[in-house]
Amino acid sequence: NRYIPNIYTIIYDAITGRPYRPLSEHQALHLSARLQDQWEQADPGLHLALPVDAHRQRVIAAVASSRVVVVAGETGCGKTTRIPRFLLEEHVRGGVGAHCNVLVTQPRRISAVSVAHRVAQELGPALKHCVGYQVRLESRPPAHSGGSMLFLTVGVLLKKLQSNPHLEGISHVVVDEVHERDINTDLLLALLRSCLKENPHLRVLLMSATGDNHRLAHYFGDCPIVRVPGFMHPVQDRYLEDVLRDMGRPSVDVRVRSDGASLDHHLVADVIEHIDRHGEPGAVLCFLPGWQDIRSVQENLESRTRFSSGSQMIVPLHSSLSVADQQVVFQRPPEGRRKIVLATNIAETSITIDDIVHVVDAGTHKEHSYDPHTKVSCLDTVWISRSNVTQRKGRAGRCQPGHSYHLFTRRQMEALMPFPVPEILRTPLESLIMQAKIHSPNSKAVDFLSQVLDSPLKEAVRDGVQSLQDIGVLDKEESLTPLGRRVAFMSCDPRLGKLLVLSSVFRCVLPLLSVAACLTRDPFHNSLQNRALVKKAKETVSGSSYSDYLIFSRIIQTWRKVQHEGNRYQRDKFLEEHILSRSSLRFINGLISQFSENLCEAELVSRGSECQSPESVYNTHSEQDELLKAVLLAGLYPNLIQVMKGSVLKGRFRPNSVSLRTASGQVLLHRSSVNRGQEKLPSRWLTFFGAVKSSGMVFIRDSSVVHPLALLLLTDCDLTETGTFSSLDQLQLFMFNYNSIRITLTRIYPQLLLFSP
Repeated sequence: NRYIPNIYTIIYDAITGRPYRPLSEHQALHLSARLQDQWEQADPGLHLALPVDAHRQRVIAAVASSRVVVVAGETGCGKTTRIPRFLLEEHVRGGVGAHCNVLVTQPRRISAVSVAHRVAQELGPALKHCVGYQVRLESRPPAHSGGSMLFLTVGVLLKKLQSNPHLEGISHVVVDEVHERDINTDLLLALLRSCLKENPHLRVLLMSATGDNHRLAHYFGDCPIVRVPGFMHPVQDRYLEDVLRDMGRPSVDVRVRSDGASLDHHLVADVIEHIDRHGEPGAVLCFLPGWQDIRSVQENLESRTRFSSGSQMIVPLHSSLSVADQQVVFQRPPEGRRKIVLATNIAETSITIDDIVHVVDAGTHKEHSYDPHTKVSCLDTVWISRSNVTQRKGRAGRCQPGHSYHLFTRRQMEALMPFPVPEILRTPLESLIMQAKIHSPNSKAVDFLSQVLDSPLKEAVRDGVQSLQDIGVLDKEESLTPLGRRVAFMSCDPRLGKLLVLSSVFRCVLPLLSVAACLTRDPFHNSLQNRALVKKAKETVSGSSYSDYLIFSRIIQTWRKVQHEGNRYQRDKFLEEHILSRSSLRFINGLISQFSENLCEAELVSRGSECQSPESVYNTHSEQDELLKAVLLAGLYPNLIQVMKGSVLKGRFRPNSVSLRTASGQVLLHRSSVNRGQEKLPSRWLTFFGAVKSSGMVFIRDSSVVHPLALLLLTDCDLTETGTFSSLDQLQLFMFNYNSIRITLTRIYPQLLLFSP
């Protein structure tokens, strides 16, 4: 009957996901003996010798003597695949395998899945049931708990900590690639320190290829550091000046890249073509900042005669692709064809594409930053750090000698930062604070986040708390409100979580599930080249809705119908006509299912599957567009835009144009929004999800027109509408409608009283 400080009432097994039941002494002895027999009969060998093999006993001894160990393993040493196996094998062969369950975190889905496959393959058919993986939207856990390894993303482990806060039943947590310092990993490290106090059987291994390992060890009480040398085949470096010389280009091009982190897609394609013409056989891995860069370089290559016939195997690799689509990068090309992988930093760590010989490093990546004064996020293309350069170069020397083509100069290399800035210091903190409240409900956000490795500024934490109080998920004492306790179940941004909760209250779940999923992953095949086509496709779906969000809903519902009723030709035609990404739609469909289950976990619906049935009671009002837009307002508020007549452009007042203002200042609608350029909107209020800053201006990517009545009914907005009522009769009619609708809402939806401020 002990108190569990989270949103769940029972403990779940972190390996299988089923309710946790500790083994009795008799069960543990029986399972340990069975595991020992299985391993002795299978006797799995090490198919390929790796540098870490010679340090096996050092690692095991360090783990036995210290509950936390930092493993500083150089690139290519084999730490990711071998060390979890060493831990499990030591326990199984020692007759205590039933007490060994190893969780191994990876920063990305592709690495968790690919490493699990590799370890299972090395163990062989008789033991592969001991290995599993779990990533977002896909789970293949081990056959049973006890003598098992589970590879999973950091986000999935954080979710498991909600239902098993002390990781009972887990013997080891291996945090791989800890040097990347993403916001989830920093939170996990803080929670693991608490787990170590509460769970005396738990041991933690922190594995890093680069990074400040002494600082990491100090964070865990000056724990020991085990250094494992790596092995990397020789890799020849070529910097921009060398590359241009080899291509016969004038060195003046070097100055083009000296001022900022902009990327010349034509130059990247030229370098890849140069490698294809003159480089030795082997695959090419090109690091690019984002999806639009990948698409642009791919289209640039495919437009060239050398690549237009499909003579080469060009493979994109991005986090938005499904796990199945990501696995294509590991396939060998047919004889006579060269594989060219165009990837973001998703390919930087943990995965081995074993036929890579050439690496093209653009030297940049996408990075979020946050301005606490304007409350606007920026997604900018910025220079990587020197540790990133080392990791990227290492992809070419894993299995054979290679070449690394750096598209920046030696002088630029010297100017790069040694390590990347931790994500926690440059992003909004609302989601992190919500996680903190779930795991440590009695702590103030500032106090909890002061315990992480790099504490964010107190001002940034206070801004995050205020934002969560504004949307009603935290009260003045920073405790989760009744609404907040339900939003805590949602695997998404807190505002989208609130939107999903309200969708169940107002019985319009399915369209808003689609909206939340599309705001997590864009369904359109966006690129610089087809931006106009995407805008046109949106306009054909929009009608007179004046809402980017209803476009998302209509697109997804029509696609699902075509998937169910249409043939292959009709499905392909629909995707082509609406410029939709097949892989993104698959991912969105998985998100819709996940969010549906979240609503069930929060006890807002009886079954998750009913959320996706148009005939369900939870979709009674799903066809009412004005209601949908009102619920969107309630979920996204106070993200509100006021449309004002008249604007100043180039120093002149333009009375017929409009200006847009939020509480933080003037904004512009992004060119991708259907409301961009609309001369006359049906209301002077818009709601929106997020803003981005670019070239000194704040852009709203998507928006939805809001009726003033929705503002009065569903927000605490201090609204003044002038010139609306031409007579006392009109005003009385408006007030009658307002009061009657308010009474009707509270009568039909008593749950509203639960969430009212």
